[in-house]
Amino acid sequence: MHQTIALKYLQDLCDTLENNWDADYTEGALLIQHPKGQFLLNYHGTMDQIWLSSPVTGAHHFSYLYPKWLCTRTKRELEHVLRQDLNA
Repeated sequence: MHQTIALKYLQDLCDTLENNWDADYTEGALLIQHPKGQFLLNYHGTMDQIWLSSPVTGAHHFSYLYPKWLCTRTKRELEHVLRQDLNA
């Protein structure tokens, strides 16, 4: 349902992050190489969510609630979780 929005979001996020870290976006998956380890974000079509695997805080699932991607457990925005983990 939100596939187009999710894929554009991940591409835009990659464009922003690659200024500071090694970020690579391919076919719905964004891989960030970071001194703390690898961060992986991908769109999971079946659940219509963006999933984040973080070496800092573990796994998170985000659902789209216009205009934000919100964690299904904590309701925190994806950008806030990712920014905090990358800068921790």
